[in-house]
Amino acid sequence: MKKIFTIVAALAIACMAAAPASACYGDHSTGPTATDDCGATEQAEKILDYFSIDSTLDFGRITELDRSYTKYLTVSNFTKNDVIIDATVETYTEADGKSQELSDWIAFVGGVSHFSVAKGSNYTLGVRAVVPSDAVSGSQYALIKLTDASGYAAEVIARLDIAGDGLKYDSEVSGAWIDPVHLDENLNATATIKNKGTAGFTASFQIKSKGFFGGDWQVVTEESAEVLPNKEYSFKNDSKLGFGVYNVEQRVTYVNSEGRMVESLTTRIVVNLPWWVIAIAGGVILLIIIVVIIAKKKGKKRNNDESKKIEKAPKVTEDVVEEIEEEKPVEKEPAKEPAPVVKPAARPVAKPAMSKPKPVKKVIKIQ
Repeated sequence: MKKIFTIVAALAIACMAAAPASACYGDHSTGPTATDDCGATEQAEKILDYFSIDSTLDFGRITELDRSYTKYLTVSNFTKNDVIIDATVETYTEADGKSQELSDWIAFVGGVSHFSVAKGSNYTLGVRAVVPSDAVSGSQYALIKLTDASGYAAEVIARLDIAGDGLKYDSEVSGAWIDPVHLDENLNATATIKNKGTAGFTASFQIKSKGFFGGDWQVVTEESAEVLPNKEYSFKNDSKLGFGVYNVEQRVTYVNSEGRMVESLTTRIVVNLPWWVIAIAGGVILLIIIVVIIAKKKGKKRNNDESKKIEKAPKVTEDVVEEIEEEKPVEKEPAKEPAPVVKPAARPVAKPAMSKPKPVKKVIKIQ
């Protein structure tokens, strides 16, 4: 068995060496940097096909009615040419009807709705919202649309929150998931936010990763989206992560029932391995199972052979064994104590009768 485990460990090390964790994160093909390899990043010029703008325009939470509020929108032109843009305000149809009034309150500062942006530069567009005195509390939405001469259009969601009893925050992250195993270099992660209140907010979604055996956290993706009242929004990400084993962290920022920005954090170990590595690992596991089964069968056969040998032994031996096993041990008799010696009582010895003294005859001799 020791040899088997040695072989398995060697194959595991070989698989890890064949699919090391990549240090290249995300897709920088259209970003501000260009990555030549997995360790060196060079600053490069950001060249886009179209102009870019902010995704949202938040006027914030206002408490005073019958006055104007101004915000600014940045238009960036990193194309190879100058662009001419037309700006319009439209109804944001994704919102409920009662939350679409902001489109009637918005105008561009200075009446500028047609402007030019030179290549490689930015343009600041002023957007003003005049809130009427009869505005109802809650979140209001509008859509600002920018179109260039080629017909390309970019949209910006504008939001304005009117304070009051009708402005209520109530949202939660109802689903956050990271796929743990992939047969390609992708990372599949999702998170769904449910907004059950009357106030909308901008939620953010961020994914970081680092090698399983250490290293620094790297941002894989980062995005934000507007979560409308009584609606839900799902973030989905399938960025390139590279082959290897990673620690992945998913962070969702949203507004809780108290109107505060909070975070929902999900972490998971992600294994991105090509199919052939999985096949090798599966083969090794199958081999171990087969070896264990064979070893068990051999052990069982050995036990059966030994049992048969015992059965074929002479019957006399069995009888003797049984007799010996069944014979009760002989109990030792307790040692007999010597019987006490009874001495016969001494008989009185009769004293001999004393004879009467014989009378002494005196003889008188006459001379």
